Amino acid sequence: MKFFRFLAFITFFALILGCGGGGGASGIKGIRYITDWANKNAPGQITGESQRISIIDSSGLTVSTVVLQNPEKGTESNDFMVSDGDYTLSVELFSLSGASGTVTGVFKYPFAVRGGIGGSVQTEVAKSISSISVAPGSASVKVGRGANFFAYGSTTSGNGTFIEPTGLQWNALGAIGTVTQDGFFAATAPGTGSVQAVYNPNARSGSAVVNVQSSVATKSKWTVLVYMNGANDLQAFSVLNMNQMERVASNPEVRFVVQWKQFPAAFAGGTFNGTRRYLAKQDTTSNIASELLQDMGTTVDMGSTQTLREFIQWGKANYPADRYCLIVWNHGNGWKRSRGFDTSRAVSYDDEKGTSIQIWDLNQALGTEQFDIIAWDASLMQMFEVAYEVKDNTKFVVGSEESPPGEGYPYDTVFGTLKDNPDQTTKNFTKSFVDGMLGVPSYATRKITQSVLDTSQLSAYATAISNLGTALKNNQPAINSAITTARNTSQGYSVTATRIYLDLIDVCKKLEVNTTEPSVLSAITNLKAAHANALVWEGHNSKSPNSNGVSIDFSPGSIIAPTLSDYQKLKFAQATQWDEFLTTAP
Repeated sequence: MKFFRFLAFITFFALILGCGGGGGASGIKGIRYITDWANKNAPGQITGESQRISIIDSSGLTVSTVVLQNPEKGTESNDFMVSDGDYTLSVELFSLSGASGTVTGVFKYPFAVRGGIGGSVQTEVAKSISSISVAPGSASVKVGRGANFFAYGSTTSGNGTFIEPTGLQWNALGAIGTVTQDGFFAATAPGTGSVQAVYNPNARSGSAVVNVQSSVATKSKWTVLVYMNGANDLQAFSVLNMNQMERVASNPEVRFVVQWKQFPAAFAGGTFNGTRRYLAKQDTTSNIASELLQDMGTTVDMGSTQTLREFIQWGKANYPADRYCLIVWNHGNGWKRSRGFDTSRAVSYDDEKGTSIQIWDLNQALGTEQFDIIAWDASLMQMFEVAYEVKDNTKFVVGSEESPPGEGYPYDTVFGTLKDNPDQTTKNFTKSFVDGMLGVPSYATRKITQSVLDTSQLSAYATAISNLGTALKNNQPAINSAITTARNTSQGYSVTATRIYLDLIDVCKKLEVNTTEPSVLSAITNLKAAHANALVWEGHNSKSPNSNGVSIDFSPGSIIAPTLSDYQKLKFAQATQWDEFLTTAP
């Protein structure tokens, strides 16, 4: 792990949903919410005993919340004083008082406050749904961009009413794009179509007209695709890193395209709720000034291979470049599933969804996509098992053997050289990852490693590792003592009772001094040569003194046995004899 590591604009003029007036006529500073409980005991309708009303700003953050729970009054209301801006009124109807029990119904409506003036919205509890409406009623969107739509129920009198929480089905019609089940529309082709919301319990529907306009995808020299999953305890660092990207986003030939998730309900430091796509824009303040391309809502799972694949395809289609760098930003656990939170973590932990991407599933995300650089801004990922998994997708793989600081890459330092000279060779640029990590003063007391591998050399390197594994296995038990000594004395990375990741070259050095077996020594000599051919750049500080750029699992058989079936899913295990050695290792 890193160590601890749109909304569519709605003009709210003279809004009237039932009584209470609206717009400038009401003079309300903000918005007034009114609810009518009179019909709450009607049989066969959606009913409840309390309501939680939330005002959500354009960042998806809740700015005000109140609970109404006095149905005997007949009518209740609350005024929300909010500053100018775009908001969503979100109301949940609960089965019990005090916003407890189950959520029986929901009502959502977008609104705006301008000049301090808002309006009023009224709902009725347990009234039949006469119609389903979609807001906004129309939208213009460019290909590659998106818009958010909301659906709500109305009574025959025109007031709002509650719908079942999972009752809506969203459809995109006209082959112009796709829509998620929380109303986020992504435009994929020019033309005119619609976004439709169908309320399944009574088959009523509403729709909005969508005009998708063409966009010209201009080609740059570099596109840096950053898959930044901040839905975990690294959330605050994602804001830091986005600000760093903005500082070096002045050269149009080097574009940072970011898919960024936050989950502020559970973790500190959040600036919005949900998942968004940004194009980084030059800015030196602590604010986020980048261009919001798509607000994808709150249903996106960043621990999904499909989500990563869709981001890559979308990013390349809309921001084509001569060269591409993919950065996966999050926690990491090397090749393994992690212990603790659940049993499924490997990289890109989405703690809201409880998911992550397994290393052996990376092919589902990367497919045949090609990159010049794949960089892991995550812990423990620069191990041979991981590099081999992505070798056919990239020319260079960059990462840390160690668990780096939660702050991760200093993006302004790393990419400053590329901003100034986008024509430099990819190989030369990758050194900036090493220099950048070693150049952060506050990292001097932290365990820092960083290396770059040339993936064209990894097949030969894998053969050399396989031959060493065969030699070690064939010469047991004579060299068992040398193997255990190497395990106990070699440079390790976040070693636990069930996770033994060691520096591969340091293992070889320890083996050399503790055995005279010719086949083992010959295999080590060949492996060192293969390592030298594959290693492009490497750097470490004094906190990880015996690091050489790539780690490997060096567990004994008793440790690897419970996870052997996982290990054998890896391309490296399938191509070599290393797993056969691990199963018998002392």
